[in-house]
Amino acid sequence: MSGYFKLVDAHDHGYRLKMMSGDGELVAVSAYFPTKQAAVEGIDAIREIAGTGPVMDGTRKERATPVIQKAGSTKTVAQKTKLTA
Repeated sequence: MSGYFKLVDAHDHGYRLKMMSGDGELVAVSAYFPTKQAAVEGIDAIREIAGTGPVMDGTRKERATPVIQKAGSTKTVAQKTKLTA
């Protein structure tokens, strides 16, 4: 079974998403969503980012990993940069 999203009630009267692995283990918990519709839209955004977004390495340089390997392929990790106004 592939992973799935679980919509749950938040303690502050809104909603959160839990990303679950195929075997039911918690992978990630979302930010707060004030409405169920906003949470559903959040799922759409997560799917888009997960499918096309780069990996941004925000770790300290001495701990940063230059390469991610997955299923025999090698992908470089984009370094996080500071944005200036």
